[in-house]
Amino acid sequence: MKAGSGHCCIYSRRIAVLILLLVLPLFLSAAPYRVAVVSESASYRDIIMDALSILSGDITSGEAIEERRERDERKRTLERERELSELRQAESFDRIESFLDGADVQEDDDGLVLEISDAAFSQTEMEYLCRGDMDAFRYLLLRHDLDLIIAVSTEEDGLMTAVDVWINGEEVHRNLYISSSDDGEFSTMLSILRPMLKGPDTVLVSSSLPRTVTVLIDGEQVTPVRGLIAMERGEHAVSLSSPFYQSVEMSFTAEDGAVLSAHFTPVFSGAIFISPVPYDSSIYYQGQLLDTHTVTEGSVPFQITATHPGFSPRTIQSRIAMDRIQVSLRPAWMEDEDIVERAKTRFYDNLLTTLISFGGYVASGAVERILPDQDLAPVTAMMAGFSFVQLVELMDSMFDYFQAARLGI
Repeated sequence: MKAGSGHCCIYSRRIAVLILLLVLPLFLSAAPYRVAVVSESASYRDIIMDALSILSGDITSGEAIEERRERDERKRTLERERELSELRQAESFDRIESFLDGADVQEDDDGLVLEISDAAFSQTEMEYLCRGDMDAFRYLLLRHDLDLIIAVSTEEDGLMTAVDVWINGEEVHRNLYISSSDDGEFSTMLSILRPMLKGPDTVLVSSSLPRTVTVLIDGEQVTPVRGLIAMERGEHAVSLSSPFYQSVEMSFTAEDGAVLSAHFTPVFSGAIFISPVPYDSSIYYQGQLLDTHTVTEGSVPFQITATHPGFSPRTIQSRIAMDRIQVSLRPAWMEDEDIVERAKTRFYDNLLTTLISFGGYVASGAVERILPDQDLAPVTAMMAGFSFVQLVELMDSMFDYFQAARLGI
């Protein structure tokens, strides 16, 4: 019996450990800090979403953490009062006493992580939010369990856009700006949202890295948004990798005004045979003139330029390794932007001249028939010959106009 009891204890402990491992992520996971964005303008919503993307991750703002703590405490208080009311109505005095004994137990504060909510608002609710109605904000924050609601009202008038931004019912921004240039609006929204979500130790670092580079900071992958990355102030281990460059491992100090950049060495791709058209064109590889058509030690990314007298130069860039590439040049006259206009002018001039010449020929023949005694036959013959020549010129100019309009030659 004792041996069996020992085995039962072992199995019980194993089951308990298994259950603990299964539920442990639930206790360790950070609580979401839920934000909803309501905007009548898709482009302005993108501005806000980009700002939130840069500020994603852990919420480190002391004010945001304190507001969440107070909110959770109010929710727990309301829940305790509701449960206590139900117990009193049921006259469960023993359970009331047990409940009151454990009422002061506090839950540990979890970390907060930014989460973009997909809460669906009705059209009427969106209209109230975009007017800054405080009651609508309070009601919808509670209903959808949100921490922030960002509502944007926009009115476009030509190239200008009037914008009003409310956060939780408070107007935080009003401006009139040019819709085609939103850099100023993005900087403004970033400066407004940053203290709401991040603490003073968070700095915005500029990134001048190629888009093909994958960035890992302290082992976590990050993606620069509009050339910016939010980082905690201090030293960080940075890993940069790309299929087109050799990987770079470096230490980076995040501070105000810091720029994340690195020198990249292209990945070796092998020999490249370059076939230009015309074949005797001058070939430049990475800006250097080649003596032959073969690059023995090519690398990516690469740039090839071909030139030839009487032809427009052409440059090809690629980030993909190739062993053969053809560069076809266009004659310089094909790049003439006025070729169509000149062909059209010539065609219209010939059309007018042809109409006049044929009109003269018809008039001369009519006069000759009306006045048979007058010797007008030579004049009529001359007008007929001129009209025929002009018709040939008209057909030629019409063909040239077609070639220029359809083929660009």
